[in-house]
Amino acid sequence: MNIFKKLTIVSLFIFFNQCTYIDKEISKSQKKEKKILEKYLGKKSAMLKSVLGNPTKIIFNSPYKIYVYKKSQLLITCERKFYINPKKDLIEKFDSQNCINK
Repeated sequence: MNIFKKLTIVSLFIFFNQCTYIDKEISKSQKKEKKILEKYLGKKSAMLKSVLGNPTKIIFNSPYKIYVYKKSQLLITCERKFYINPKKDLIEKFDSQNCINK
């Protein structure tokens, strides 16, 4: 019984360390994604189209025109949204979900 307790404790310790490692990797990937997408802020939507291509979907949600780019990576779907001011045709903000940058 004593060996079983020790094995359980060691297994839990390894499991929690792996969770911490995964959290750190996700955080690094999100920071990298944010840094990449920040360079589009204040730019024209034509520049965005020339780099990323045509959006998967365009949503008109007052006061923004939203370009949605979807891309599947393994089993995860990466979705990037760029909020464009239609009067000035400038990218004002962005949102990114499930995008992995290595």
